[in-house]
Amino acid sequence: MLKLPKEYQVGLLMACAAFFTLAGYEFVRSPATVLFKNAYGAENLPLVMAAMPLVVFGGVALYGWMLGHLGPRRTLLATSLGSGMLIFVCYLALLSGSKIVTPILFLTKELYIVLLIEQYWSYINSSLSPRTAKKLNGPITGIAGLGGVLGAKLVAVSAESLGAETMLFAAALLLIPATFVSNLTFRMHGEPHPLIVEEEYKSPHMGWKLFKQSNTLSSLLIIVLATQTIAVLLDFKFQMLVTSEYLDQTNSETSFQGNFWGNVNLVSLIFQFIGAPLLLSFLTLRLVHLLLPLAHIVAIGIAIAEPNIFTVGMALLLFKAFDYSIFRAAKELLYVPMEFDARYRAKQIIDVFCYRTAKGGSSLLIAIIHKTGLVMSNYYLMAGFAVTFFWLLLVFPLTKKINTNQD
Repeated sequence: MLKLPKEYQVGLLMACAAFFTLAGYEFVRSPATVLFKNAYGAENLPLVMAAMPLVVFGGVALYGWMLGHLGPRRTLLATSLGSGMLIFVCYLALLSGSKIVTPILFLTKELYIVLLIEQYWSYINSSLSPRTAKKLNGPITGIAGLGGVLGAKLVAVSAESLGAETMLFAAALLLIPATFVSNLTFRMHGEPHPLIVEEEYKSPHMGWKLFKQSNTLSSLLIIVLATQTIAVLLDFKFQMLVTSEYLDQTNSETSFQGNFWGNVNLVSLIFQFIGAPLLLSFLTLRLVHLLLPLAHIVAIGIAIAEPNIFTVGMALLLFKAFDYSIFRAAKELLYVPMEFDARYRAKQIIDVFCYRTAKGGSSLLIAIIHKTGLVMSNYYLMAGFAVTFFWLLLVFPLTKKINTNQD
């Protein structure tokens, strides 16, 4: 590995860190969702998600403060170890029979994964040139995605025998090698620094002012809000169908969910290793961004015509697979030529705060609509279709100033 160019070393090492992190995430994703539904019911998923904006705002604000005072390396180190400890504490609480810890665990798994993964990408975007990023972004997400496949499939085969709670211990444990590898990368290749004076660098601001200066950042923020609203609508519809199928079967449902997310990650790998590199090499970035919402319009349209676990699950699977692969690779290319604060501060606002706030905000709206007596679950797919069309329109201002010939 030492003979590889520096950019390739950074990409490989950070991909390995993401491998362990995503493997661990699969050990907490399915159990956290199933345990919450068993404790409070699937109909209350919108309520717990409604708390997400406050939780994520606090997390991103703390991240901004830590970045200004600790720098990128120590901030990633602290958030990685802190996430592992929090998951482990939730595991111990569940062993003692605690019910109130299930919403805490649910919100924790929603926050920690994006906070860590986006820090990995901030470092990658600070280390790779646009030319190299076009070649490596797909394979980087692919190596990371292998962890997701492995973790999800292990949950599928072990949840029924070991129990949903035991999965959480593995999630906390896997953050140890992830922390070691990511910290090693910083030690080997150094920390990125902004092209500003030291006093400004140490300022713990979150980066909101950057959106007034960049139309690309503003458009990207709105697109992320739209895409994650679609994710919520598809996921809620899917979870309701799965709950009806696996009523009062905690470990069996955990196994089913693990297998489903394993299939999501498996499909993602195909797009990460093959689809993303080919599309980004032979198509313009604007066209790639346009093709994504068009594909989802077709998938959601099929689910609307025949709504069942298979069609809704397929629409959700494709959405997540594209989100983890092609959309991720194409989106990260927009950050590469930007300055430090855009890559480290504005990116966290977009890909952590807005990513999860969209889920929380749309969930709150759904919960309010439910209170009026309207059965919102009947309209999840139609609403998702409408938001996807809105996403398609947003691509034009996002890519208006992209120089498609830029290396």
